Amino acid sequence: MRGVIYSLLLVSFLYADTSVINKDNFSLPSKNSKEEFKVTLDWLKDKPKSITKDFYILQYLKEDISSKEALAALSMVKYVNNKIFFEFAKKFKNDETLAVIQCMNASAKELISTYDDCIKVGLSLYKATSLSQTQLNQAIQLVQYKYPNFAKQLKIISSSIPFTKVISTSVDNFYEIYLSVGGKFRVDYLNYKLPKSTILKVKKDKRFERLIKYSITNPKLDLLSKSFLNIDDKNFSSDTSFYLALNELNNSNFDKALKYLDNSYKKAYSQEIKNKVLFWKYQITFDNSFLKQLSNSQHIDLYSLYAKELLNKKLPKIKYDIALQHNETSKFDTTNPFLWVDVLKNTKDLDKQKVDYYQSIFTDEKTKPYLAYILNKYNNYKDNFYLLPYKEYLSNYPIKRQALVYSLARQESRFIPSSISTSYAQGVMQIMPFLSKVIAKRLNEKYNIFNQFDVKTNLRYANYHLNNLEKNVSNPLFIAYSYNGGYGYFKSLLNQGLFTKKGFFEPFMSMELISYDETREYGKKVLANYYIYLNYLDKKNSFKLSSIFENLIE
Repeated sequence: MRGVIYSLLLVSFLYADTSVINKDNFSLPSKNSKEEFKVTLDWLKDKPKSITKDFYILQYLKEDISSKEALAALSMVKYVNNKIFFEFAKKFKNDETLAVIQCMNASAKELISTYDDCIKVGLSLYKATSLSQTQLNQAIQLVQYKYPNFAKQLKIISSSIPFTKVISTSVDNFYEIYLSVGGKFRVDYLNYKLPKSTILKVKKDKRFERLIKYSITNPKLDLLSKSFLNIDDKNFSSDTSFYLALNELNNSNFDKALKYLDNSYKKAYSQEIKNKVLFWKYQITFDNSFLKQLSNSQHIDLYSLYAKELLNKKLPKIKYDIALQHNETSKFDTTNPFLWVDVLKNTKDLDKQKVDYYQSIFTDEKTKPYLAYILNKYNNYKDNFYLLPYKEYLSNYPIKRQALVYSLARQESRFIPSSISTSYAQGVMQIMPFLSKVIAKRLNEKYNIFNQFDVKTNLRYANYHLNNLEKNVSNPLFIAYSYNGGYGYFKSLLNQGLFTKKGFFEPFMSMELISYDETREYGKKVLANYYIYLNYLDKKNSFKLSSIFENLIE
């Protein structure tokens, strides 16, 4: 059955779109058009292969189209993901393809009433952990002939003490189980200190660093985390060495933690990571030389900002506005995502001539975010642009809300209205389609997904969402976590023990132990943005990071 998926992927490559980019083909319906925009194959075929095109193909697949049209649309896709494949299967109406979809969407309990191929396609190890002993045995019986290794993994999960089985299995099965079963199962059944023989067996695998991270970022895996104390980190990345340092700190091994931090700093690939390491060296030693070094950093991040605040140093030069070379109404359509794709493609290699060209195009307030992107890239990201666009839509909100919206939008899209993410989040505030659809229903408005490229609409929906989030969380950091990862994910962090217990290194330890990389770093960046924006917008009151940190523990 997986062969069906692979054959469909092959079709998309065979019919690859090789057309040359032509700006004339990038037209979208006029804002004054009385007819609602409808994606067509003719409109799609001249568009460049991109995430943006995939987004529009997904909308086309949701329309009333034939199997032939669905297959033609699939051939244009750049990245075939589950969303696109599911919508395609509904229209393709092939029995085997529909069967694949049904298996992938089926619950664990539904799957054990099917057959071996269906179980293999649809039953992840994470899903399997929700089954009872009897149900697992039933699944094992069905798959053991055709998929013996998968059956072996299910047997380990179903055993009375899974830990004893998993440490004696193959390296691949060890990692498949430890990294796939989900946090709850790891805590309930795999939270034991690994024997040295097991460590030696699995240590050379590239997945070892993921195991370290999974373990240390969940406070409830306290026994498993002890397996990684005092491990030689010469071959580990900067990131892993940093987590090993935190692990040592949680076990009061300060000297060893500093050695791990030394390795993390040496292998750091960005100034922000170096600043993070300096910050933690200061936390451990209270050596002001680390704090001074951090405060002298020209890179703006949460760590350098906090150091400057503690030592009463000024911020690096920040640009809240941008000078226009030509002051006239721009003809650039900021609601057209394909024009943004064109800008991204043409600015991979920037020179003065290209900069001059874009300065002649981006000539008014609405195009300043685009110009800021160009200039920042041309100047090797040395410009600290903290623009304040769209004031006409935000001026009626309280200053703290304005600061929050600017902080989120800067991180989400750099204020580009036509941005589309890899998960198809849209607009200045990168709102997911499922969320904008729910908000439209609650506002009793007719839903049109393309309206999210309109700044006014996108900001209005985002503020509605923020109003709901603020009913549950109050400080900007927790709001940022919830905005990025979802409020449910944020609640799961609290359930793990983060931000709930006072400790010597809190709240900074909790901030570093967030398991999802994107949400963890997103929160730090949004809070740094918030610090800058709020102090600029509210000059009567001085906003301190220390006031946030003092109140983060729930």
